[in-house]
Amino acid sequence: MTKLLASVTGPEEAELAISGGADIIDLKDPAAGALGAVPPAVLAATIAAVAGRRPVSAVAGDLPMQPDLVMRAVRERRAADFVKIGLFPASREERLAVIGALAVLSREIRLVAVFFADGDPDFDLLAPLAEAGFHGAMIDTMGKAGGGLLSKLAFPALSRFVDAARANGLVTGLAGSLEAPDVPRLLVLSPDYLGFRGALTNGARGDALDADKVRRIAALVAGSGRPVEGAGPDGAAAPAGQPVHDRIFVRDFVLDIEIGAYGHERGRRQKVRFSVDALIDRIDPRNDDIAAVYSYDLVIDAIRHLAERGHTDLVETLAVDLAATVLSDQRVFEVGVRVEKLELGPGSVGIEIIRRRQAAGG
Repeated sequence: MTKLLASVTGPEEAELAISGGADIIDLKDPAAGALGAVPPAVLAATIAAVAGRRPVSAVAGDLPMQPDLVMRAVRERRAADFVKIGLFPASREERLAVIGALAVLSREIRLVAVFFADGDPDFDLLAPLAEAGFHGAMIDTMGKAGGGLLSKLAFPALSRFVDAARANGLVTGLAGSLEAPDVPRLLVLSPDYLGFRGALTNGARGDALDADKVRRIAALVAGSGRPVEGAGPDGAAAPAGQPVHDRIFVRDFVLDIEIGAYGHERGRRQKVRFSVDALIDRIDPRNDDIAAVYSYDLVIDAIRHLAERGHTDLVETLAVDLAATVLSDQRVFEVGVRVEKLELGPGSVGIEIIRRRQAAGG
């Protein structure tokens, strides 16, 4: 299950984050850069205040890719449960030198490498990170203005990162000026954690944490923010004669996918068309918060995620897996999925299935 990582500046904010439901306390100084480090004394005070109630991570700082500097910063924060090291823009050789040097520390300190979506991320470094004994890898952003993670790295790239990191045995995290509407979209990828700072404050990254904001994001990450089934706009039962559920749909979404059971179909992509129709919670017309609504964006993201996982033999497999992904969100009660191959002679061939939750419709 995906967890919430909350970035805090010290013991007081750590307490607010815990009271709001954060799963991981992440120490950083937002005024000192993307991975601005707090002094070791602040780390020690925060660890003492948290007192084992949550894991505590600490960032090593915005450092150049110089092994000695990075290793010294990591050693100074070895009391943390995790230490995050930024793979800042540099040559591949310089990054590999830092990763290789840290291998000796990974035996006693759980290390997490941080790629930057806007800082020349090289995901081919995931295998060397695993070989060096790193505990995890995550993506963040260096620039905190002009859009968040999803505006700086396309969803398919995020999908490939999560899958590749997991294949290498690394814990995965996604962060970077994330907002509430990003949560359900990124949950499709099942990262181990999502990291937040600005969305947990009263407006800006440098503002103090707000426990209510933490609570809201924590509920979204946990998937516990769905309304009572059958509720109307004010939380009461839907008026007689009005539908309990609404429908959303994605029609005729075409992607190039590696698919086919025959030998001649391997190693090449074919056009596949997806159409999805989902029965969802009745929409509250007075709630204009996109984070509270199961939207077509989530369906599109689920399709793209499946398309990036590599060769699939059967359209039937795609249809069943897509239906299961959509139904994994508790706000969906029934889903119809049509998957069609478009390059086999007739207009299209494929399959259409309907899957529903056991409790759908009461």
